[in-house]
Amino acid sequence: MIEKITFADILPVWRDYLWPERESDIDPTSAMSFLGGYDLVNMVSEPTFFAYFVDGEIAGVNSGHMCKDQDYRSRGLYVFDQYRGRGIATELLKATIDQGRIENAKLCWSYPRKSSWKSYANAGFRLVSEWECTETSDANAYCRIDL
Repeated sequence: MIEKITFADILPVWRDYLWPERESDIDPTSAMSFLGGYDLVNMVSEPTFFAYFVDGEIAGVNSGHMCKDQDYRSRGLYVFDQYRGRGIATELLKATIDQGRIENAKLCWSYPRKSSWKSYANAGFRLVSEWECTETSDANAYCRIDL
């Protein structure tokens, strides 16, 4: 079951599991812009945090927030190893896409790791860039879904 959670709930998952080697601060939102660059306007929207629960335990998380130009960013997808292969990541992405629709976004975008691309494709995202190396991953690429 998917429920909305708080930043305090999602932060330990992001810090300890998704981005354990990250040196920069982890904020509730990101200044990152679709297809490159940064804009502090993206930091002022109210984010939504999601958790998928199995038997009362968090099995996976994701978040979303509005960016400039009515683009909605999906950010921070993580599913614990023991729950992988069950479609949880795809369900979390669909919840984030739905939140983007609720907030009247024109598209939902993300910058996933190559290792999680299958979940994004299953949720309807399409790649719009090449894979590139980043601070927290061997390869990420931009993807989007029109809303």
